[in-house]
Amino acid sequence: MFRRVESSLPKDFHFPANLEGLGYHINEADQIRSIEKPDQEFHYFISKNERCVEMQREAMNSIATFSLRNLSLPIRAACIRREVLSRLVSSSMETIRLPIGATPKDNYVPILASSYLATAKRVIVYVGESCQDLGIFAYRLIGANTIASGSAIELVNHLKTASRDPPAIVMANPGQLIWWRRGQRAMTQQTWHAIPRDTAVSEPMMIDSVKNIVPQNEDIQKHVACLFEQVVNKLPNENAKIDIVGIGDGALEVVEYLQQDWKKWEGRVDAIAVGASHIWKTDIKDEGFGKFWGKRGRAYLISPENLGAPLTGRDEFGCNCFSSGEPSYVELIMPRAYRNMLDYFKVVADNPNYEAEPQNFSEVNGNG
Repeated sequence: MFRRVESSLPKDFHFPANLEGLGYHINEADQIRSIEKPDQEFHYFISKNERCVEMQREAMNSIATFSLRNLSLPIRAACIRREVLSRLVSSSMETIRLPIGATPKDNYVPILASSYLATAKRVIVYVGESCQDLGIFAYRLIGANTIASGSAIELVNHLKTASRDPPAIVMANPGQLIWWRRGQRAMTQQTWHAIPRDTAVSEPMMIDSVKNIVPQNEDIQKHVACLFEQVVNKLPNENAKIDIVGIGDGALEVVEYLQQDWKKWEGRVDAIAVGASHIWKTDIKDEGFGKFWGKRGRAYLISPENLGAPLTGRDEFGCNCFSSGEPSYVELIMPRAYRNMLDYFKVVADNPNYEAEPQNFSEVNGNG
């Protein structure tokens, strides 16, 4: 029997975690483009080797392992996650560690919240998909369009300028629930698989069910519960009204959590907007929440129709349904539809007795 010793195996791929090292820069239009070919977007498939592609992608998306307070690289040379988080911090967002009380030396999950959370009259809670990094809506939009449009930067800046008394926002982090001890940070499953290995053909590291998890945040369900119990329930003003945005599986977990103790949240939650959540009417078990869902819940669905166009689906989902303006990808619903969602929350906030009228659609013939 023959075998190859480890020293003879191909070394793992390595790419510098900064834009210049990767051959890119951020232009004046906030786009990531090639230095040599200014019109060229990020070149994803640089090799037929899957590990090579995976490592380059993570280098581009990375935050590296240093602190935002000790930026050793020029910010315009940093990679995507680091750039996004730095801008959000500059826009009055602060990092909160979960569980509350965790120190930088403990296992923790970072979330983001407005610096004025304690005094805001309204609070928007955002729970995205469990595959995304903190502050990121869609890497595909960041690569094709701008950094601000594919992340929470546009949303946060819009909230700050929308009114004299802007609502605060709390951003959950259901994606980064794996703790990397060597790097001392939480990460997604995708990033975990891009951790450097002994060789390019080595298996990914096993996830230890004790050492690589964060207490009270072992999965998305527990993370949502921790977020609401330790942050949303305690840090804002007790009279603040709460609006909720949930996308994909994040929406499912939020609805499930609220149903478990709706009496506790009934007087505080003002409205809910979900994106591509597929929360069926039969999933709504709590009668009180079901009534609220029908009156103040909205579902934004994948659809080629114009943003905000009414859609059928109330009978299936239990609430009024609207087009997200996004025909293909769940991750693009938030950047496409967030303004429409915020306008809806404003309407509800300005009308304490607001109740959505059930949508009625007349039958159409086979020709449409």
